[in-house]
Amino acid sequence: MKKLLLIFSLSLLTNISISQTIPEGGYHAPLGIPLVLSSNFGELRPNHFHMGVDFKTNNKTGYNLYSIDDGYVSRIKVSPYGYGKVVYIDHPNGITSVYAHCSEFKGKVDSIVRATQEAEQNFAVEIFPKKGEIPLKKGERFALSGNTGSSTAPHVHFEIRDTKTEAALNPLVFGFDIADSKAPLIRGVKAYAITKEGYRYPDIEKQQTTQRVKTGLYAISSDMFVLSSDFCTKSGGIGFAFDVIDQLDGAPNHCGLYGSYLIVDGDTIFGQKINRVPFESTRYVNSHKDYEAYAYLRKKYHKSFKTDENDLPIYLTEGNGVIHVKPGDKKQVRFVAFDAKGNQSEIQFQLVVQQGSINTKDSIATDLTFLQPSQSMMVSNDNREIEFGVATVYEPMKINEEEIDTHIGEANTPVHNAYRIKIKAKKEPTGKEYIEIRTAKNRIKTIKAAYENGWFYGDSKYFGTYQLKQDRNAPTLTALNITKSTTIISKDKMMWRVSEKETNLADYDIFIDGKWYVLEYETKGSLLIFDVPESFEGTKEILVRVSDDHGNTNEWQKEVTFR
Repeated sequence: MKKLLLIFSLSLLTNISISQTIPEGGYHAPLGIPLVLSSNFGELRPNHFHMGVDFKTNNKTGYNLYSIDDGYVSRIKVSPYGYGKVVYIDHPNGITSVYAHCSEFKGKVDSIVRATQEAEQNFAVEIFPKKGEIPLKKGERFALSGNTGSSTAPHVHFEIRDTKTEAALNPLVFGFDIADSKAPLIRGVKAYAITKEGYRYPDIEKQQTTQRVKTGLYAISSDMFVLSSDFCTKSGGIGFAFDVIDQLDGAPNHCGLYGSYLIVDGDTIFGQKINRVPFESTRYVNSHKDYEAYAYLRKKYHKSFKTDENDLPIYLTEGNGVIHVKPGDKKQVRFVAFDAKGNQSEIQFQLVVQQGSINTKDSIATDLTFLQPSQSMMVSNDNREIEFGVATVYEPMKINEEEIDTHIGEANTPVHNAYRIKIKAKKEPTGKEYIEIRTAKNRIKTIKAAYENGWFYGDSKYFGTYQLKQDRNAPTLTALNITKSTTIISKDKMMWRVSEKETNLADYDIFIDGKWYVLEYETKGSLLIFDVPESFEGTKEILVRVSDDHGNTNEWQKEVTFR
């Protein structure tokens, strides 16, 4: 059990280093209502871990947001996407707190945003105030909770980051009053045949569901996991993954796994604990989880093994979790899952490998047509050049050079680092070219195409079928609460629906009697919203102008009287 004791020692040290940043008296709550989570830190998401926690706001907007400690505003961003309206506060103990999806800003934060929007004549702005320019005291209000950006319901997305490295830290270990008396739920077990590097052999896997024996204890049928001999290879072995979710008090939401240990024949061979995730590494979630089970079934299998390239700093053991076995072997397996409050669940079973022949393939990549995670590669013909850098894929993938004119890779395979598509130009560029990629589930992704020396090119983070196209169509623009016959407006908001079906909306502006005003873009519903100032009176000429990535422009114009 020596290895197990070492792991728990490392775990304790990690908590001590984080707790040293907690000020005397603790942190102020970011909200003035009870802190109930809908999502926790490290939860599995498409192409990333959830990098903060989501606080419920009773399905309402407008709750006061408070600075958790003394500090100053270091960054403010307004965007129709992502975090929407978000504030970053640097604190003297080396952490930064982040408050996303705000509905509105207050005080000096609001003033500097409005001034910047006016100066740049843009709704979307990013501001980096000077140190101390906007100081905040512990518990001081600076914004209201909301639902802006890519938020799908009112809530507060809250983060704590290391100010120096900007890595996201787990807020649940910083002493906030968040009730949690529930142990994680272990819903399934999966075994894979894997190489010594941690790559999965295609279609050699087996899964079993679990039954809860009692609180915190799970089992599989007959307490045995029986595998055929073809799970064995000369240098590889077996890897396990566990479908685990967690729940906290106050809400039924399925949250993510905090930590776990895999113990085989008494030795801890793999451990993970999600206390810190750098943004540059978060996309390795695609390697950490069973990607296919998540993408198509929303099963949350955390692998208790990893590939050699996976650089996530969440793993507690030196090895990669490969269990080396041969036909006829029997091993005792124990998996322990735990949350940030120390609640834990476990499952134990016997791994049995049947007698028979082993898998004669000792590698997945059998020839040079395979793209390797650790290598770069280029395939080309007279009309195409496809450039793959290191870490384009998480596991070896065969590239069919005969298909590269229209198809690259497997549409359901995730991409880590973007690869470059180059298409030989047959005509002079117009500036309206883009590359359309149809990826998994027939989803369409578009890339604005650049031009150089007779080639169009763009960088993609998706595989699939692709083609070069031109966007010559302007976005559509439709007034929602103003009709053709409207001559008098007494509303506090004017709204338009905007739609860009081919590429992306690049700019949107409103001019009233020739003067620019803030026009907010709300991606939910594709709405443009103008808040009518209370001071507006009399007849005014309104012009709304929208344009896409390729300069295609549409306008809406009308003369109305405000009263």
